[in-house]
Amino acid sequence: MVSYVYSQEAVYVKGKGYEGYIFPKEHSIWGFPPEQNRYTPNLEDIAQAEKILQDSIGTDYVKSNQEAYCKPPLNKNTLKKYVRQYVGYSTEDGKIIINIYLNKGIEMDKNKLSKDIIAVIGGGSNHWRIKINILTKELFDMQVNGIS
Repeated sequence: MVSYVYSQEAVYVKGKGYEGYIFPKEHSIWGFPPEQNRYTPNLEDIAQAEKILQDSIGTDYVKSNQEAYCKPPLNKNTLKKYVRQYVGYSTEDGKIIINIYLNKGIEMDKNKLSKDIIAVIGGGSNHWRIKINILTKELFDMQVNGIS
């Protein structure tokens, strides 16, 4: 059994093949829906989102959104090398969306990773993001950064 306490600080999470920081709904992040729509993902939500992501590697959706910038292509082995940042929100009809920001290949200060979403311009497939509806298991809005 795993547990943790919600706070206004991001919470470190590590699971099989992934690690990162969960941002609570109270944490102010520029560019996200107002707080009433924000949602604090729990460990089970993150594990579910990660399973959906891992099971989707190699599907047409992921392949078509990698474009020419994603070399080497994403696969289950390369996916483990990314550190994540998780931001959740809920829709009016009760769906839970997990935004996953994935970064690798640069010096990642764990203190910075827990304070705000890391925004990188360029960098190719070292930096990308995806949204996952954990209720419908739908992936959408995948964006791989441009040429490094």
